[in-house]
Amino acid sequence: MDGRGIRRGVLGIVCGLTVCGLNSAQAQQFVERVYRDAEGPHKYSVFVPAGYSANRPTPAILYLHGAGERGTDGVKPTLVGLGPYAKARGASFPFLVVFPQAEDTRGRLLTAWQAGQADGERALRILDDARQQFAIDAQRIALVGWSMGGYGAWSLGAAYPQRWSAVMAISGGGNPETVAGLKSIPVWAFHGAKDSLVPASESQRMVQALKDAGGQVAYDEFPDAGHEIFDQVFGNDAVIAWLLDPRGKPARLSATSTAWKVEPPPFVPAVEIPQAMGFRLGNEALKALSYAAPQMVPRNMLSGRLNDMYHSTVVQGRSFSVTFSGISYSGQLDRVQIQAVGAGRVNIQLGLRNITLVIGGTYVSGARHAAQAGPISIYIGHNRPVWLSLDVAPYIENRRVRLRAAGVRFSIPPDNFYVSGPAGVSVQGFGMTQDRVASGLTSGLYGARSRIESEVTSIVPRIVQQLEDQLQIADAGPVVSSMWPLPVYQPRLRVYPDQIATDARGVTVVLGVSAAAPDYSAPPAPTRAAPAGVSLAALADGQDLQVAVAPQVLHPLTQVLIDRDLAHIDLLDVPEKSFHRLADRQVLEEILPDLKRFDPQHEVRAELVLAAPLHVRAGAAGSAGAAAGTDPAVPLELELPQVRVDVSLRGPQQRSWRPYAHFELRLKEQVAATLRKPSHQRRLLELAWLADRSLTGEARFAEGVEPQEAVIHTDRFLELFRESWQQWTSAGPAASSAVPDLEFGLTRLRLDDVRGQGQVLAGVFRVPTVKITNLSDERFVYETKGPYSRWGGPYTLEPGKSHEFEIPYPLTYRHTGKAGTEVYTLFAGSHSEYRVPRGGGPPRLFQARE
Repeated sequence: MDGRGIRRGVLGIVCGLTVCGLNSAQAQQFVERVYRDAEGPHKYSVFVPAGYSANRPTPAILYLHGAGERGTDGVKPTLVGLGPYAKARGASFPFLVVFPQAEDTRGRLLTAWQAGQADGERALRILDDARQQFAIDAQRIALVGWSMGGYGAWSLGAAYPQRWSAVMAISGGGNPETVAGLKSIPVWAFHGAKDSLVPASESQRMVQALKDAGGQVAYDEFPDAGHEIFDQVFGNDAVIAWLLDPRGKPARLSATSTAWKVEPPPFVPAVEIPQAMGFRLGNEALKALSYAAPQMVPRNMLSGRLNDMYHSTVVQGRSFSVTFSGISYSGQLDRVQIQAVGAGRVNIQLGLRNITLVIGGTYVSGARHAAQAGPISIYIGHNRPVWLSLDVAPYIENRRVRLRAAGVRFSIPPDNFYVSGPAGVSVQGFGMTQDRVASGLTSGLYGARSRIESEVTSIVPRIVQQLEDQLQIADAGPVVSSMWPLPVYQPRLRVYPDQIATDARGVTVVLGVSAAAPDYSAPPAPTRAAPAGVSLAALADGQDLQVAVAPQVLHPLTQVLIDRDLAHIDLLDVPEKSFHRLADRQVLEEILPDLKRFDPQHEVRAELVLAAPLHVRAGAAGSAGAAAGTDPAVPLELELPQVRVDVSLRGPQQRSWRPYAHFELRLKEQVAATLRKPSHQRRLLELAWLADRSLTGEARFAEGVEPQEAVIHTDRFLELFRESWQQWTSAGPAASSAVPDLEFGLTRLRLDDVRGQGQVLAGVFRVPTVKITNLSDERFVYETKGPYSRWGGPYTLEPGKSHEFEIPYPLTYRHTGKAGTEVYTLFAGSHSEYRVPRGGGPPRLFQARE
């Protein structure tokens, strides 16, 4: 037996003892493995696809995770990014995926996976280790990375192009001067245009450099996406097809993506913050939401079975018992009206249409007579909706909003009620005929209208239960993430109802927040922070929708990172590049002249450390002003009471960094939050960082350092830090963010005002208008129609003028002109323009160019 035969024999034994022996029914799972080298054991995971066989080479992916999954457990890399999609896709995912893990949790983020770095080189050796244990097709191994891993994909792809059939970099970047090594490999890069952690420009410059080098590269940028673009990439079938055949399949996204049921990372609570958020649903907001409710409730809410009905009667001196059995019902929810009516009371009116009760069988029995009838149908609301009115009392139980039924009213008008005759009747006994029984049952049911009303109201508990299910709110991430000050570890949050109150003008709910441990590790018990400050009293006013958050929630959230030694970042990894100067050796030698005594082979590192949690408070009244064209500003005060910049050294052949100097800073900043409305539909929340910034600090050499030149130019350091901070706050992601409409079915609410209420920042959302603008030179006449109304108008719109309709539902528009009759649906909050087409011709209605 030659060497290759020995290798096959050994591999066969290994496969027999490990996952290589799994059949297709047992595969499609994550398995844990350990790679050992001179530094010790290194855990990693492998996803084995459905249908895997040790006798057939399988295409593979080496997946490089992001910064949040660093560690030594070998499992976290499978929880975010590709791993959940590989599992969710099932048989449609053909790849074996190798998940190495970056182990250096104190090192740089953007270079962790790079060629020449310990974690990057170990990832390649782990891939080789997996090839010894699994049947991997060596000609089809793709390199895929996200965020920190996206940087690694560009670097390892260019340094070792012979290893890869394709390279995919997601939300990443790198050094454009290194991309030439990739020019013979198919590359596909992705980025979100609204990525505030890694700017899309990072991918753009890598793609352009590879194009300039003659490479085969595709690039897709998602205009409304941020840093996590897993759905857009891993959920798209075209991406999977391209990875299988990157030279044969075009790098072009499918027009549609499958909605995969992806498991989120485990939510391990680390801290709970009472009174962190809240919302006020005024009656005007409830009215708007009422229009959307029929599309939002489950379709099966009005379908099910009723208990059998029993009835006794006397006919011509004879007693009979009647049993109606197998009763089912179905119907449509046509309209909903919701209104708070007083303390602890909300009225919900359900407009029911086409309610059908089917009595499966009717049994009539007497002393010497009996009859049996086939199905009978009862139709309710076939002409117009019938209204079921519920009074409910909202309360909180086990951190869920519950509804206690407090009153039910239901009446069926005689002209909106119809009973069909039974389908087939059989009789026993002298004098009983089929016609008499059918007529008697039909007339009896007409006369039992109040009994049927009672049976309909018996389904109210089920309706209330389903309404409760629609009231649960879990994800608060977008609200707080928009204020998150750090470039990593954006918090994963869940909310729970804390307090609820109802008055005659609306419903107010105060919410607590649970934050997950950023490293997925379970603390002994979640920390309970002090109440953040949102109260029922602060929100118990107004008819619109108010969404409130206490900015002070950032204090306990940043404390979680500090407690887990995660609140630090290398200055070279900060997205604002002006901070990089403070890690430049020449600049540091200017500030720390003693540094010059170390030879150039000594590496220097500067790390930004949050040593105490962040505070956000309401600013002094009148301390902030609004820019022209904006709403009045809401003043806030941001305080970083203890920030450090730690400077460390590492000599040749040394593995660990040695502390050299510390700069301890205190920063106070006045911030003015303003709402800008640049167009009818767009809303921008802008943070104006005011000039009265307070930055103080001192510097010292680290313990054990004996400098030859003890001077430290702290003023120069503070000057540079102040300039970098100013650059970041004035032009970075914290300066301005778009606020999308809140969509509820076909109804939407738009941010209209921002208010400061004590220690709470609140946004007021109102029903936006449907706007029509005449940009032509002629007046035009049109009509409109709502979903429950007849055609209204005609309306005449003069040139240069606009009409606005304050309605929470889509508007149907009709106009007859030179181009003929046009009928359009104008969605709530939209803006349309009546103008001449670009190619010429009679004016027509178009969506506004905002």
